[in-house]
Amino acid sequence: MRHDDPGNRIPAGVMPRRSAVTWSGTMLRDLAAWLARKPVASPGAHRAIPHSADSRSVIWTIAAVDLVTSIAVDAMIPHAYRPLHLVWVILSLVVTVGFCAMTLRAPHLVGEHTLHLRTGPFRALVIPINQIQAVRAAHGMTQGHGLRRSPDHDDAVACSVSSATTMTLELAEPFPVQLRKGEPVMARRVTFTADRPAAAAEVIRAAMRGSTQA
Repeated sequence: MRHDDPGNRIPAGVMPRRSAVTWSGTMLRDLAAWLARKPVASPGAHRAIPHSADSRSVIWTIAAVDLVTSIAVDAMIPHAYRPLHLVWVILSLVVTVGFCAMTLRAPHLVGEHTLHLRTGPFRALVIPINQIQAVRAAHGMTQGHGLRRSPDHDDAVACSVSSATTMTLELAEPFPVQLRKGEPVMARRVTFTADRPAAAAEVIRAAMRGSTQA
């Protein structure tokens, strides 16, 4: 990732979709870093905004239930199939925990010039700070996950791991957002998640004030 400084900025727009190989490699690196308890680094002068703690809690609960169920299933299946079942359980656990590690180690980044909204396993969106008109805490729901169109508003997009969102950005002018399919959305509103919405809003407002004074 490039540092956010005047000579080497993160470009605005939609970050490209990763290939399966790249996605898997990122997941394994994040999983290894999480297991090693390595701190999450914020490049350059960026400030990090954690997100998706609620989604991780749900996933951890489901994983725990699946693990208990797998133990019961293992006791019922024939011995010849138990190694195969064990491999399946391990792979499922790696993907589940790896998914959580990807969201935990990919916080949103607020820099001098850009707001980098990240979803961990899904795509990201980079918005110039000087395009942000207002930011506020606002709980809502937008069906789907990752970067997606809002079905209720033609000029709104959401960028979050789950359907729930807790933050809303109002943009000064229409900002082109290219989705996976269809024409770009000229977005005037972007919703996303933050674990502490009020604190996240203040961090973004501080960046907005700095951009105005620059």
